[in-house]
Amino acid sequence: MFYVMIILLIILASMLILVVLLQPGKGDMLAGLGSGLQSNLSSMFGSRRTMDLLMKITIGFAVAILVLTVTTNKFFVGQDENMPKPIIEGTELPPAAPPAGTMPLPTVPQPTKK
Repeated sequence: MFYVMIILLIILASMLILVVLLQPGKGDMLAGLGSGLQSNLSSMFGSRRTMDLLMKITIGFAVAILVLTVTTNKFFVGQDENMPKPIIEGTELPPAAPPAGTMPLPTVPQPTKK
Protein backbone atom coordinates (compact mmCIF):
# COMPACT_ATOMS: atom_id res chain seq x y z
CA MET A 1 0.00 0.00 0.00
CA PHE A 2 2.93 2.30 0.71
CA TYR A 3 4.20 1.93 -2.85
CA VAL A 4 0.74 2.63 -4.27
CA MET A 5 0.64 5.89 -2.30
CA ILE A 6 4.11 6.84 -3.52
CA ILE A 7 3.18 6.14 -7.15
CA LEU A 8 -0.02 8.15 -6.74
CA LEU A 9 1.98 11.05 -5.27
CA ILE A 10 4.39 10.97 -8.21
CA ILE A 11 1.52 11.00 -10.71
CA LEU A 12 -0.20 13.89 -8.90
CA ALA A 13 3.04 15.86 -8.72
CA SER A 14 3.70 15.46 -12.45
CA MET A 15 0.11 16.49 -13.24
CA LEU A 16 0.51 19.53 -10.99
CA ILE A 17 3.64 20.51 -12.90
CA LEU A 18 1.78 20.24 -16.21
CA VAL A 19 -1.16 22.31 -14.97
CA VAL A 20 1.17 25.02 -13.68
CA LEU A 21 2.97 25.11 -17.03
CA LEU A 22 -0.36 25.49 -18.83
CA GLN A 23 -1.23 28.63 -16.91
CA PRO A 24 -0.58 31.84 -18.80
CA GLY A 25 1.80 34.52 -17.64
CA LYS A 26 0.54 37.80 -16.25
CA GLY A 27 1.02 39.81 -19.44
CA ASP A 28 0.68 37.31 -22.25
CA MET A 29 -2.37 35.13 -22.60
CA LEU A 30 -1.02 32.54 -25.01
CA ALA A 31 2.58 32.17 -23.82
CA GLY A 32 3.98 29.04 -22.32
CA LEU A 33 4.15 25.36 -23.10
CA GLY A 34 0.51 24.67 -23.79
CA SER A 35 -0.49 27.57 -26.04
CA GLY A 36 -2.44 25.27 -28.38
CA LEU A 37 -4.39 23.69 -25.57
CA GLN A 38 -4.71 27.08 -23.90
CA SER A 39 -6.32 28.60 -26.99
CA ASN A 40 -8.71 25.66 -27.27
CA LEU A 41 -9.69 26.04 -23.61
CA SER A 42 -9.97 29.81 -24.03
CA SER A 43 -12.30 29.49 -26.97
CA MET A 44 -14.38 26.90 -25.13
CA PHE A 45 -14.71 28.61 -21.73
CA GLY A 46 -13.45 32.15 -22.26
CA SER A 47 -10.07 33.44 -21.08
CA ARG A 48 -11.16 34.39 -17.56
CA ARG A 49 -12.96 31.11 -16.89
CA THR A 50 -9.96 29.17 -18.22
CA MET A 51 -7.69 30.89 -15.72
CA ASP A 52 -10.18 30.19 -12.92
CA LEU A 53 -10.45 26.53 -13.96
CA LEU A 54 -6.67 26.05 -14.10
CA MET A 55 -6.29 27.77 -10.72
CA LYS A 56 -8.90 25.48 -9.14
CA ILE A 57 -7.23 22.41 -10.65
CA THR A 58 -3.86 23.60 -9.30
CA ILE A 59 -5.27 24.10 -5.82
CA GLY A 60 -6.98 20.70 -5.97
CA PHE A 61 -3.77 18.91 -6.94
CA ALA A 62 -1.80 20.75 -4.24
CA VAL A 63 -4.35 19.83 -1.55
CA ALA A 64 -4.44 16.21 -2.74
CA ILE A 65 -0.62 16.00 -2.57
CA LEU A 66 -0.66 17.53 0.92
CA VAL A 67 -3.31 15.10 2.21
CA LEU A 68 -1.61 12.05 0.67
CA THR A 69 1.77 13.08 2.04
CA VAL A 70 0.45 13.57 5.57
CA THR A 71 -1.50 10.30 5.56
CA THR A 72 1.46 8.39 4.15
CA ASN A 73 3.71 9.83 6.83
CA LYS A 74 1.19 9.16 9.60
CA PHE A 75 0.24 5.58 8.76
CA PHE A 76 3.11 4.10 6.77
CA VAL A 77 6.28 5.77 8.05
CA GLY A 78 6.14 5.05 11.76
CA GLN A 79 8.60 4.68 14.56
CA ASP A 80 10.11 1.23 14.30
CA GLU A 81 11.17 -0.31 17.60
CA ASN A 82 14.10 -2.07 15.93
CA MET A 83 15.63 1.15 14.64
CA PRO A 84 19.08 1.92 16.03
CA LYS A 85 19.05 4.43 18.84
CA PRO A 86 21.39 7.41 19.05
CA ILE A 87 24.75 6.74 20.66
CA ILE A 88 24.26 9.31 23.41
CA GLU A 89 20.87 7.99 24.49
CA GLY A 90 20.96 6.89 28.10
CA THR A 91 24.29 8.50 28.93
CA GLU A 92 24.77 11.39 31.33
CA LEU A 93 25.60 14.76 29.91
CA PRO A 94 28.76 16.55 31.11
CA PRO A 95 28.26 19.47 33.51
CA ALA A 96 27.30 22.70 31.87
CA ALA A 97 30.04 25.21 31.14
CA PRO A 98 29.88 28.56 32.93
CA PRO A 99 28.26 31.36 30.94
CA ALA A 100 30.50 33.24 28.55
CA GLY A 101 32.25 36.23 30.04
CA THR A 102 32.41 34.93 33.61
CA MET A 103 35.61 34.09 35.33
CA PRO A 104 35.89 31.12 37.68
CA LEU A 105 36.40 31.99 41.33
CA PRO A 106 40.02 31.80 42.43
CA THR A 107 40.86 29.15 44.93
CA VAL A 108 42.61 30.27 48.08
CA PRO A 109 45.40 27.94 49.14
CA GLN A 110 44.97 26.53 52.62
CA PRO A 111 47.81 27.30 55.03
CA THR A 112 49.79 24.26 55.98
CA LYS A 113 50.28 23.52 59.69
CA LYS A 114 53.74 22.55 60.95
